[in-house]
Order: sequence, then C-alpha cells, then structure tokens
Amino acid sequence: MSVLTSDGATLRAFADSVLRAAEENAEEVVPVILAVTGGILTEAEPGSIALQDAEDGPGLLWATFADRRMVFRYNSMTAMVELRDGRTDGNPFRLFGRRALPMDIVNFFGGLRAERRR
Repeated sequence: MSVLTSDGATLRAFADSVLRAAEENAEEVVPVILAVTGGILTEAEPGSIALQDAEDGPGLLWATFADRRMVFRYNSMTAMVELRDGRTDGNPFRLFGRRALPMDIVNFFGGLRAERRR
C-alpha cells in the first residue's frame, strides 16, 4: 500500500530507510542516495512521490517523470539503487551506485526534464 505525504517527507523517509539498510556500506551509499533523492525532488512531478512498504528491506519509492511512473528500490546485496520503469520486477532500467559519476546522475535526471518539456 502506498502512503503519500509531502514529497520532501516521503523522500526523507526513503533515504532514512536506505541508510539504515546500508549501514555497512554507508560511506558508499550516502553520496548516491543524496544525489538520487535530489534528482527525484527536482524532476518528479509534484505530488507524485509515494513510498510503498516492502517486506524485504527499505520501501519502494514511486515517482512520475514526464508521465512515466518509475520505482526506485535499494538493493542491499549490491548497495545500489535500482530504477524500474512502471514495474517492480524484472531487470532494472538504471542502476545508481558508488561507481556512478555525479555527471551521469545529473544527465539522467536532466534527460527526464527534457522529456517533460516535449
């Protein structure tokens, strides 16, 4: 079940749950989760951000970008944030981890901004 609060509060809850789950890898995960949540807050359609409970770890974060519903999930096995387009299963559309360059993350969310303007 999704719980919708303010976008900022929802993102904070997601980030907190990821950082608790990533305790062993916190120094790798902190910059990634800051960049990803910042990109979501900046580029997601206002009011579209919702956190869904997950049985096996941090919740799933849903957000809409340019009319596309996407879900972000932290994978504690890989210490990466996985992004899927419209579904929770299958291969991730995009991975965000410690090896992601900051410009890669900026370019990804900037591309979503460009899609929104079309």
